[in-house]
Amino acid sequence: MQKTRVKISENKIVDYKSQYSFLGSCFSEHLSSKMTQAGFPVQANPFGVVFNPISLAEILLVKDEVLMDSVFERQGVALSWLANSTCFAYSQEELRSKLKVLRNDFLENLNQSKVLFVTFGTAWVYHKKSINHIVGNCHKAAKNDFEKRLLSVEEISNKWSNVIEKLKAESDVRIIFTVSPVRHTKDGLIENSRSKAVLLNAVHQLNDQYGNVEYFPAYELMMDEMRDYAYYSKDGVHPNAIAVDEIWNRFKETYFTAETEKICLEYDKIRMLFEHRSLHPESKAAKQFEVDRTAKLADFKKRYPGFNHKTIGSFNRGERQ
Repeated sequence: MQKTRVKISENKIVDYKSQYSFLGSCFSEHLSSKMTQAGFPVQANPFGVVFNPISLAEILLVKDEVLMDSVFERQGVALSWLANSTCFAYSQEELRSKLKVLRNDFLENLNQSKVLFVTFGTAWVYHKKSINHIVGNCHKAAKNDFEKRLLSVEEISNKWSNVIEKLKAESDVRIIFTVSPVRHTKDGLIENSRSKAVLLNAVHQLNDQYGNVEYFPAYELMMDEMRDYAYYSKDGVHPNAIAVDEIWNRFKETYFTAETEKICLEYDKIRMLFEHRSLHPESKAAKQFEVDRTAKLADFKKRYPGFNHKTIGSFNRGERQ
């Protein structure tokens, strides 16, 4: 049987001279982690993982007052209706300060980024009636104060048009949208399909409208190329490490320049050397291994002086020799 293959137009824009920003669902975390592991300067999800397009846009758009008003306290923990539960503090004042710093740092770095990668996870949103606002996370609050509804294509495209216009006025950043291949089974499979259809239509509407917008088909790669449960984790919903690697390889094929790919391969070999830990660190072989890898790192730094060498300083030492 012939395997279905998704055709992707190449755009060799990723290099080691630039910064990159990521926003979105847990799938954006996979891609940003791969970029970080490959030695790129990356920032991702200042408020933690956020799934819906409106809340993602509001990270970039809302005024500080709205951000401050989103903070509340429950059982001694301060949370925000605009952020994930992983973004918290132990006082409202502390969290307000934290959110402001996180957002300002993200926006500042975004203006220096070459590309903003945005992954939409779901078009289903929860509108909190008491504050008249779509929330980024319900934080397990009482259900009777929320109204669940499906966003329209127009709501998403209009909101993100505001984001794109704002960014165009401030920087030259490109935006590459993806739609998460993770099925939101808690909504129901039919409801998930409706959601993904809305997201895809909105993204392509923006892609057709703006010259600095692209679409990377992570969703289609998972649905059409990897139609096998061997590519899924135990829950049958999330892509496993094999699937993420497959999508990452296609990502590199699409966006990495030839020089970037060459440097990436070299860096990966050095990274693995520094993740290697000797079982007998005082042996002659182990000491020579340390000398050799240090020399290879020095040579790499000399040949690529513009590389983000901060990442090298964070090498882990995990495996045993």
